[in-house]
Amino acid sequence: MVWIIIAVIMIVAFGPLLWLMPTPRERRLATLRQQAYQQGMRVEMRRLPRQNVPAEDRVSPGGRGRDLSRECAAYVHPLPRRLRMLPAWRLLRGERGLPAVAGWVFEHGRKPQHPRLELALDAVADILQDLPEDVVALECEPQNVAGYWLEGPGTGAARVADLGAVLGRAATVLGELDERLEADTEPGSI
Repeated sequence: MVWIIIAVIMIVAFGPLLWLMPTPRERRLATLRQQAYQQGMRVEMRRLPRQNVPAEDRVSPGGRGRDLSRECAAYVHPLPRRLRMLPAWRLLRGERGLPAVAGWVFEHGRKPQHPRLELALDAVADILQDLPEDVVALECEPQNVAGYWLEGPGTGAARVADLGAVLGRAATVLGELDERLEADTEPGSI
């Protein structure tokens, strides 16, 4: 009887510590994100609109609109230099939205109106095809390129290396294009 009481006390005392231990999924994600950091990328959690949501999932049974966004890990790769001539943009993988490149669309109402947008999209069109299937968006900002990755089960360090290589190519191509455009532009004109 004394041993049962001691066992119960130990479980009550140390049980909460088990809740603090990371799950296997959390350990796997930490490993992936550490690998990204070692390759010069950073990982941020960002909200992204869902594509192709069925009508019944858009509204709750009570008639309230549901949140149609999801949180994704954005693997952010820095550009070689700040973009001065190219616009910022974000493409979503899917068919619903404003078409951008085959298999990729702009968010509804978020297509940048910029004269050099098509040049930037043409530069990365081939690179988009090399992104893993579970990368659901690609974003270009003045200082970095980000791939929104779902980090599905079974992904490992090799997938992080592949994603880093593709994002690195996109960063290089966009940086070189921006540099060429800046050199071709006369001072004082856009």
